Amino acid sequence: MSTTTIETIKANVEACQSLFYCLKTTLGPYGRDKLIVDSDGNYLSSNDGATILQYLDIKHPATRLLIGIAKSQDETIGDGTTSVVLLACLLLTNALKYILLNTHPNHIIKGYQLALDYSLKIIDDLKIPLFIGYDQNNSNSNSKDVYKKMFRNDVFINQLYNVASTSISSKILNRYSNHFSNIGVGAIKKLQDNPMQDLIRVIGIQGQSMLDSFLIDGVLLPFDNNTHSNSSSGNTIFKDPIIIIGKLHLDQIQSEIQNTKIIYSSSSSTTSTSSTQQEFRENEKRIYLSKLELIFKLNVNIIISDTSIPLILINLFKEKGILYFCIQDSRELEIISHCLGIKMIYDISNFNINHLNNNNSKNNDNHSEAKSISIGDKFYLQINKNNNDNNDKLSCAATVVLRAPTDSMIQECIRSFKDMLNVLSSTVRNPFIIGGGGCGYLEISKKLKEKANGVKDLKLQLSLNAYADSLESIPMILIQNAGFDSLDLIKQLLNIHNQPNNQWMGVNLDTGSIVDMLSDLNVKEPSFLLSNILTLSSRAAQMILRINNNILIEPRPEFHQQQ
Repeated sequence: MSTTTIETIKANVEACQSLFYCLKTTLGPYGRDKLIVDSDGNYLSSNDGATILQYLDIKHPATRLLIGIAKSQDETIGDGTTSVVLLACLLLTNALKYILLNTHPNHIIKGYQLALDYSLKIIDDLKIPLFIGYDQNNSNSNSKDVYKKMFRNDVFINQLYNVASTSISSKILNRYSNHFSNIGVGAIKKLQDNPMQDLIRVIGIQGQSMLDSFLIDGVLLPFDNNTHSNSSSGNTIFKDPIIIIGKLHLDQIQSEIQNTKIIYSSSSSTTSTSSTQQEFRENEKRIYLSKLELIFKLNVNIIISDTSIPLILINLFKEKGILYFCIQDSRELEIISHCLGIKMIYDISNFNINHLNNNNSKNNDNHSEAKSISIGDKFYLQINKNNNDNNDKLSCAATVVLRAPTDSMIQECIRSFKDMLNVLSSTVRNPFIIGGGGCGYLEISKKLKEKANGVKDLKLQLSLNAYADSLESIPMILIQNAGFDSLDLIKQLLNIHNQPNNQWMGVNLDTGSIVDMLSDLNVKEPSFLLSNILTLSSRAAQMILRINNNILIEPRPEFHQQQ
């Protein structure tokens, strides 16, 4: 093996180690926060791995690769982003020790693959089903009836509470763990097996305590000053309202009126009088009445679009008793449409009565209501659909309202809550758990070392032991961050794990005592979370170990001169 290869691997691993030391202290319930300040003086305090990595200015390509796997972990599951980066760095660090002793990287890559395959098999043997009627090998048995039975099972619901509590144990929501676990499980009860998490909208409203956060059915729309004048908090505004949602392009009507105004002004005298201005306003109103005639004729109650409207149209809608809401974010508009089960309209000129036939709750057994409610010093319209048992699609919609004293806390709460929803939603679709708090890492490490003792190939044996040592480092970091003697406790834990039926033994990070993480503390996490962490971190480590040269492409000279 050439000196260049060794130097390249060493440089890549050392670059990754800088990321390791940055994230190491954020792991676990006692992980520390990082204060992130940008060039404009805006600040953010967070211990969420995905959030911290998002703001780091990383130049080295190997380190950026690790950020890529963290992003993949965050998008796939929503939790474990810090663990996946730390474990990848540990695998690389332990591999470097043997590479510097002239062990070829291919032997370590092969050993890591063997260790990963065996670890995944161990997790399959360890995992505990949350629901007896679920068969992961038979998709036909996992019908909606099975999921309905799952959510009627008290044991299953209690297990979800434990998973939710564990997932937020290292986040800002942990200080009110029971409260937010209840909200999270309540939201997942609405989703059930539906993977569309967008049906649960999470919004933040500044003010009051985090304990004032709550879950409500339906969709919340904020009143602006113009719309709010027709509402009274707590009173039902509409029963079975007729609602239009879409990109209505009302600005096109405005442009037509502007053109009419130019033509009208050029044909009139240069001196403007109150009578001519009144005449123009009447003409402007007639154009709107003509263009929106069908909407007024069908007694539409609520319009949700992405366009700001002029004052004359605001007043016209008020005259007709129509509430208008402007949602400029196209993605948010589509989510609201999906939550309410109403098809989007993309052009007001093509609007016809057929658009309302399927949307109007008066035409089916589903009923809805819209009422104004006050949250803090603001008013919102709550649109809620009360549907029959035959239509599960519309029952999924709900809104989580998160409260906090400051805007930065609200943003951190939203991130943490969405991560918890991701974990819970994935757990419902793959309902198997293992013990949390690092005990799974120790059990896998123990069995990997047992397997390594039976391997004749010395280099494979070294790789398996390096993988096992890396796994042991994760609970060690958890203990260090909690302020206890990690070396002493890990030594005790390894001795206990070597005894039978102690696979779930770990450290109570509040007291430093060794306990059963499942039965004593109810610290439970989905089995697929650990499987995904091991898979992604192993793949990243193998990918970086395969690199024997970093080639930096310089910009072309002519390109450089033009700039």
